[in-house]
Amino acid sequence: MHDASIYRELKRQFMEELLASIVPFWEKHSPDMDYGGYFSCLDRDGAVFDTDKFLWMQGRELWCFSYLYNNVEHRKEWLGLARLGAEFLRQYAFASNGDCWFSVDREGKPLVVPYNIFTDCFCAAGFAEYARASGETWPLKEAERLWYRIQNRKEKPKGIWTKQISDNRPIQTMAMPMIQLWLADVFHGILPDSEIEAIVAASVQQIMTCHANKKRMLLFERVFRDGSHPQGMDGRLLSPGHTLETLWLTLYALRKTGMNNKNKDLLNEYLDTIAKIAKNTIKIGWDEKYGGIYYYRDSENKPLEKLEADMKLWWVHVEAMCATLLLYRMTFDEFFWDWFVKIKDWSWSNFRDPSYGEWFGYLDRQGQVANSLKGGKWKGMFHIPRALLICSEILDELYAVSNLNSAVKSANQNSTF
Repeated sequence: MHDASIYRELKRQFMEELLASIVPFWEKHSPDMDYGGYFSCLDRDGAVFDTDKFLWMQGRELWCFSYLYNNVEHRKEWLGLARLGAEFLRQYAFASNGDCWFSVDREGKPLVVPYNIFTDCFCAAGFAEYARASGETWPLKEAERLWYRIQNRKEKPKGIWTKQISDNRPIQTMAMPMIQLWLADVFHGILPDSEIEAIVAASVQQIMTCHANKKRMLLFERVFRDGSHPQGMDGRLLSPGHTLETLWLTLYALRKTGMNNKNKDLLNEYLDTIAKIAKNTIKIGWDEKYGGIYYYRDSENKPLEKLEADMKLWWVHVEAMCATLLLYRMTFDEFFWDWFVKIKDWSWSNFRDPSYGEWFGYLDRQGQVANSLKGGKWKGMFHIPRALLICSEILDELYAVSNLNSAVKSANQNSTF
């Protein structure tokens, strides 16, 4: 354990970054006050460079403003911005079958078919969190409807738009069980505890028995249902950021649902394995020459067909911060504390934009800005604020534990026998 003041100072930095840089950027530049919803395609200075609306970005931003209102402060402007997104989605998000369009134009006319289940996942999360903030019943009903629709679709997420011929190569990816873990947290208290606990247990089992390779202590993106690997690039693919995000979401979900049921046993069973996988992932993912975490790696150091593999992305680093800090909280292994500090410092030095606020999203291998955008089709108001809030929560825990340890130590020193 470290001195409690270290945890308090880091939390101060994280909350200052959130409330003085990240959130103000989106408050100022993202709302579309004429047509509703949010602009996500924002240049370095916040200028809008594309007015199309990608609905998973709409769902993420709705979740963010609602979560800030529910968990940081009841600011009426946050609730108002959440309502702006919720009403836009209520009116324009859904195709005739109830699934969410992938994108619409500024006024809400659909542009891309509802092929991506993750759009529905983020819209469901947004409606659920907004229901808590507003107290309205309609977003709760939409959230629950989407939740059950997702459960029905998840075995074949892209439906008729699936390109893969699964009869010949039935690959399953890690993204679905991972997002189920986050959704389970968002829907905690909305759906019955038994239903949430079952989703968490099933998602963890898929991740830890299929995607986790216990011999190599690595987490693979694409596997067969029995945990074996497809031949070639698919079977060797590692995504360090996605692995670390999945690991912390696994631990976070098991902690929350494991107080009084069998998920506590799963947490005890898998904690050591998760820690070992995280250590190997960090070692493989870290760029020893330039610093930062690679986007993709090949598990056998063979060529990657992904041309962006050497890039350094914003979300990879903030999810790595969550993973290392949570693992330190749960193990008190200094390896994780040291890496948390190292990743945090590199991220603070390279991604932040002190001139205009927010973070750049895409750096080249050397850590130089490769694209000036602050938001786009894939980057929006989500990973950074979520990570800053999760890390702040964990730092509060560490502060409390450190103070308790100090009090016990002082009492022992002052006791007489």
